[in-house]
Amino acid sequence: MTSRERVLTAIARRLPDRTPADYKAEPEVNQYMMKHFKANNYDELLQRLQVDIRRLEPRYIGAPFKTYEEGVFEDYWGIRSKHLKADHGSYDMHVHTPVWDAQSVEDLKKHKWPTPDIFDYSVMREQCDRYRDGGYAIMYEGADLFTRPCILRNMENVMLDMIERPEMAHYLFDQFAKFYCEDITRALEATNGGFDIYCEWSDYGTQRALLMSVPMFREFIAPYLKRLIDVVHQGGVNFMAHSCGAIRPVIPDLIALGADVLDPIQVAAEGMEPAALKRDFGNQLAFHGAICTQRTLPFGTPQEVTDAVLHRVATLGAGGGYILAASHDISADTPVANIVAMYEPELRTIR
Repeated sequence: MTSRERVLTAIARRLPDRTPADYKAEPEVNQYMMKHFKANNYDELLQRLQVDIRRLEPRYIGAPFKTYEEGVFEDYWGIRSKHLKADHGSYDMHVHTPVWDAQSVEDLKKHKWPTPDIFDYSVMREQCDRYRDGGYAIMYEGADLFTRPCILRNMENVMLDMIERPEMAHYLFDQFAKFYCEDITRALEATNGGFDIYCEWSDYGTQRALLMSVPMFREFIAPYLKRLIDVVHQGGVNFMAHSCGAIRPVIPDLIALGADVLDPIQVAAEGMEPAALKRDFGNQLAFHGAICTQRTLPFGTPQEVTDAVLHRVATLGAGGGYILAASHDISADTPVANIVAMYEPELRTIR
């Protein structure tokens, strides 16, 4: 099989020749993995790891991000962040924005909401043609209908809005949904419907439970997610629903909304045991992820990584329906040997 055939077979919950694999990591990880393999660029790294999926990205042509004191910068959504170093790698800490102070829908309307005009989608056609010629499955991603609104507005404010000022929550989520539905439409037009998977990035769970009740999910999240999924399906593309955390209670809702693939299967969270997920939902969903970035990848041995991969292939991959990947972007505290062990091709054989 080509990589694309392998991925699409797995998504269709049929048995491929071997379990397909995907890869995403922090920039620092990409650098040291390219050095390890003596790869000249990122695509060469993916080839060395025998990764089956490639990603598309439009070119940003909007105004330069605004900068403020103490290294704070503001992106096109108006989200303000400060880039900080950690013991391993770096991260962006989000800070106060004017949207945090909004008290009404009228206040939210005063915000400068972006449009997809900030992107040049024409560059995606060349990317798409190149990856298709290589036989790869192609993913486009980036929508975030819950977590990014919570960063812009502040999560505490959004949670209070959903209870006390529901009209504000709906207005906020609608602004993001309109942007991303148009973004996907333009990407489909630019590539002539040339990608295979679209992934949305929201997080609805903590380590132990949902961030909200199931009825609140259905009122405030589901309608906007449904709009997005419908646009994706109308373009002939598979929809990958992402959420970290303990989200088992809303998996039936995600299926009903039309999700084709569930990502990233945070196995250390409550209720996310892979074999049980496969048993209860494997006839309706494919799975992407499930190699633990909280414990196994950063702190385990190569043998423990090998054991985890074999377990996921044997459970989530039984009969098809699994794409091997980490349960989050691989972090900079992950040893090279563990990453190499995870992508050992022999482990992907479905026995």
